[in-house]
Amino acid sequence: MKKLLLCTMLLALSFSNAQEIEGNKKSTIEKGTWYVGGNISFGHNSSEFEDLPEASKYFNFNFSPKVGYTINDNLILGLGLGYGYSKNEIENTINNPANTSNNFRIFPYIKKHFPVGEKLTISVQGEFRYSYSEYENNDVFNSYSGHTNEYFIGVRPGITYFLNKKLALEANIGALGYTNSTQKYGNPPKRTSSSFNFNINSTDLMFGLSYYW
Repeated sequence: MKKLLLCTMLLALSFSNAQEIEGNKKSTIEKGTWYVGGNISFGHNSSEFEDLPEASKYFNFNFSPKVGYTINDNLILGLGLGYGYSKNEIENTINNPANTSNNFRIFPYIKKHFPVGEKLTISVQGEFRYSYSEYENNDVFNSYSGHTNEYFIGVRPGITYFLNKKLALEANIGALGYTNSTQKYGNPPKRTSSSFNFNINSTDLMFGLSYYW
């Protein structure tokens, strides 16, 4: 669904920008401008199976506000926070396992806008992100709880479309960078993993509103 929304947004912005380029006007976020924005998302899914005596329900919610200051034209330095919650339940005739997670994150960032029209910019955001997640699995046969520490350093490409001089729509499109995570739950020793890659999936497509003054 997010990929469909992204494609629709890109087509609409491309059409709008094609008209703007004729006037050769470029958007500029002036030095000294403050910026506040945020991304919010939630999802719900339920499934029932005719051939199995069980059903599943899933819910998630994410909110990430951020603030920034333009230290030079089209260059923003800022700080973001985030919270996420998810719950997955399975109802059956034996037990009703459910797992929940809470995620907290903080990310200082620097974001560079490259104007391509009077209302449209392409951006690159460099950031360092720390995330802490707590999760719990309630199951008659296998109950456990644990936590994960995760670090990310990399860049996020994006687009910004200004509805007017102060209000804009934003989309971050994927992430390129290095991730290191340490997971600990139950009795097993901690597990550490690391990766360097470029991802575009439901967690890396983020839409939101921003306000400049």
